[in-house]
Amino acid sequence: MTEITTRRCEAASGTLRWGANSPSRLLAALLIGMATLPSLAGEPPQNAAGPAYDTAGHQRRPTGATYHVRRLPHADMRIDGRLDEPEWSRANVERHFVFPWSKEAAPATEFRAFCDDQYLYFAFRAQDADIFVLDKLRDKEDAVFEDRVEMILSRDEQMRNYFCFEIDSRGRVFDYRARYYRQFDPTWKCQGLKTAAAPFRQGYVVEGRMPLRTLREMGFPQLVPGGKILCGLYRAEFSHDRSGKPVVQRETIHNRGRKLAGPPPIEGWMSWVDPKTPEPDFHVPSSLGWLDITE
Repeated sequence: MTEITTRRCEAASGTLRWGANSPSRLLAALLIGMATLPSLAGEPPQNAAGPAYDTAGHQRRPTGATYHVRRLPHADMRIDGRLDEPEWSRANVERHFVFPWSKEAAPATEFRAFCDDQYLYFAFRAQDADIFVLDKLRDKEDAVFEDRVEMILSRDEQMRNYFCFEIDSRGRVFDYRARYYRQFDPTWKCQGLKTAAAPFRQGYVVEGRMPLRTLREMGFPQLVPGGKILCGLYRAEFSHDRSGKPVVQRETIHNRGRKLAGPPPIEGWMSWVDPKTPEPDFHVPSSLGWLDITE
């Protein structure tokens, strides 16, 4: 997997500057030559719509799925995974989470979100009778082996610049920046993100808040009524392998080459939309919908 370096991220958003004494002919030739080359960091021009499908056959358009985020007056919230503040009862509830790549019935999953003038608040409630969780993580990337909920926020429809938040049943976060296709920068951290989790009978709740100031620094518009940002909502629904059969740990796009000391979990992948990919994959534009800010 290719990681985005800080230098490449800066280059992709930077501005080229030319000296005042550059010969006009040379400048014109350089500009013409640059027009025939790929844009910085391999990204297409910002105004390029791009093809409907990429070379792997993935759709390159978000769906019309929409979650309406209510904007409420200033909220006094405790981030503890309990969801007992009255504001949560005023948030809309998204319950449509399915197994797009399996015919199994999906366990109940709920997503809620709202914002005030300082934070975007979000929460997941996941029914889970067999929680796969590691007592100790070697680093935040070990979350790829755990039951968890996931959220993606993307600055554009082709996922040239997007941000991921994977949160396990204990509230631990694997946050990273990425660009299509699956080029991750796990060194990135979301400043001011606060999360917590709490168990309930046969399941767990994840609660979090993100400063609106951080969202603006990430390049997203202000969360005001009428505003929208691209978003994906997902769940990794794992379970223990109790078959007793020998298990071979294989490298996949999901574990990124990592291995566990013991048997890996049985993997199940849930999404609020069907991305219509042949294999489980959240990191495609067709998995995205919208967060729509309302009163």
